[in-house]
Amino acid sequence: MQVVHDCPYSRLTQKYPEAVIAMWCDLHSHVFEIRARDRETMQGVEEELSKLGHRQSVIREEGMMRIVAKDCDCSPGVSTMIAEEGVWSEEPVIYKDGWEHYHLIAHDKESFTRLVKRIEKAGGAVRLTSLKPLRLRGIAEDMILTSSSILAGVTDKQMKVLAQACMAGYFEEPTRVDLDTLARQAHLSRSTYAEHLRKAQFKLLANLRPTIQLAAETAKG
Repeated sequence: MQVVHDCPYSRLTQKYPEAVIAMWCDLHSHVFEIRARDRETMQGVEEELSKLGHRQSVIREEGMMRIVAKDCDCSPGVSTMIAEEGVWSEEPVIYKDGWEHYHLIAHDKESFTRLVKRIEKAGGAVRLTSLKPLRLRGIAEDMILTSSSILAGVTDKQMKVLAQACMAGYFEEPTRVDLDTLARQAHLSRSTYAEHLRKAQFKLLANLRPTIQLAAETAKG
């Protein structure tokens, strides 16, 4: 589903149509991932987000930037309507060309109908880009996991180390960087860096264990 309404992030992608913004929110913090080809657009988006108070920590690489901002400022809006109508929203929400892009799951079509009417009544415009029945097995395949549930128990230090390792290509096959290099960049000893990374991975897998088990039990073969 795509929605356009009075939202600062929608307005931001109207102002910078070359940018695509993905946002995760757990009602305590925001994680933004911004992608754009030119540096001027990236700088403009970063400055706009900074004006909204969103600049706690920034990770950059060519064509992409990730901003983590604490103290969620979300006011009641589309996300609230989605929850109140008993519909589930799978993160992230994508902002592009002034439109918000949602991937939603509901038990019945009527929930979507009520949701669309509420958004339109509030002054928004809605486009349903795809509507299809959800197979029972699809619930395991499309399990909705919020950032708060996936990252539960991961400390800020562990989060920074994990994000750096992901961005640098440590988990790629073959790996693009070694632990010694990552530790130097983070100004940590190799052993401390490795410990933060190991604990973060353990907590992520522990949080994902129920989903992995459910998917395995419903897998074919």
